[in-house]
Amino acid sequence: MLLKPVASRWITILFLVLLAGLYVTGKAQEMIEARKKAPEVTSVTPSQATAGTELELGGYRLGWPSLKNVQVSFWQHGVQHITQPIGGGWQAKDLDNGLQQMKVVVPEGVEPGECSLVVEVNGFNSTPISFQIELSVSPPTIAEASSHWAMPGEVIWLTGTGFGISDEIEVTDSKGKIYNLEAGSTSSGVKTAFTLPTEIAEGEALIRVIEHRSGNGQASNPSSLLISNGPIPLELLPDWLLPVAAGQWLDLVTANLKPLESSEYAEVLLEQADQQIIVPIHDHIYPRIHIPTNLEPGEIKISTRTWRKNKPSPWSAPITYTLLAEPIAPTVMSIEVVGWDEPVYLGPSTPESFDLQPGDSLILRGKFPVASPDKLRLILKSNGNSISLTPSSLDPGSMMVKLPENLSKGEWNLILRSTENKASSRLPLCFMIK
Repeated sequence: MLLKPVASRWITILFLVLLAGLYVTGKAQEMIEARKKAPEVTSVTPSQATAGTELELGGYRLGWPSLKNVQVSFWQHGVQHITQPIGGGWQAKDLDNGLQQMKVVVPEGVEPGECSLVVEVNGFNSTPISFQIELSVSPPTIAEASSHWAMPGEVIWLTGTGFGISDEIEVTDSKGKIYNLEAGSTSSGVKTAFTLPTEIAEGEALIRVIEHRSGNGQASNPSSLLISNGPIPLELLPDWLLPVAAGQWLDLVTANLKPLESSEYAEVLLEQADQQIIVPIHDHIYPRIHIPTNLEPGEIKISTRTWRKNKPSPWSAPITYTLLAEPIAPTVMSIEVVGWDEPVYLGPSTPESFDLQPGDSLILRGKFPVASPDKLRLILKSNGNSISLTPSSLDPGSMMVKLPENLSKGEWNLILRSTENKASSRLPLCFMIK
């Protein structure tokens, strides 16, 4: 007679255990999903600061690009100091997993000692990250001035740490004249900027950043800069140059386009082994060069110079660049449908497909190492059908194509192909015509 009640009690217990397990599993899943949405701060630069110091935060899901419902909290001894970001950057193609930066200023009221920083985005908090609040203000540190060679009136960018919102720039020109200039705000916590005086003397100038938070006017280390009224070379940024092969076109990324604005002509020196080849720079707004076909795969040296009033500038310091063995395919970074508010960025966050209408116009932005967009073809493929479209030019980094008015219903895949060398790439998404 006692067996049935005992059996019933065990069934009830097992049922409750099962419910508890499901509840715990559900809560664990909720926590996992929350962490996927929560911001993550991985670095604070500099790691030691005082009130008024500009910080560069690195991490993920820091609220870009909308930056709505974002705040940064500095916690000390249970006291919260709240501020908002004033700049930053992000990888548009992967907003969930791409590295992002945020610029914030350490608020007044923090005290010397350890401080915890938390970023809140749409109600989700990052894990606290600690850094040190110093007892006294340290002078800023300049790592680099860009450009290294500049013209009067040009904007100069300084990279370093320990910059503050009340800093001042001190420039001493080659004749010993001192200029005290206002530091300009930038979107980065490790950069500041200023404009050179138009009357500054030619020759080597020394730059220092003067902080005013301590009241002592401490100066940073000096950084030198060459000033010239004559033509000056372009300063190439090698880390930003797209790898291409001989015979392709290379878009030049420079620290400053100012030298091109006043030049009548600009050119590049390409050196490989015992070969020295000079080629013209095409377009002063979107500078690019054609890589000669007689260069071999492997390392080459690239230098630039500009011309004004039949006078050349010195050649720039050469950078090292590696030519590929095979032509690189044209790549698309984003697709914008004319009439849409936001482009579609190609990357891990890209939707698998989107809806379009016949006759829609698409703007493709990316890297196209060809002479002009009419050397490209956008191939549409669907159920054995293939349509080739020739884009029209907007600029070397973007082009427009118009879908046919009679485009049939269905799913269409996209392939971008170069007619110069047949290199092609398939776009990682499709569109639907309904």
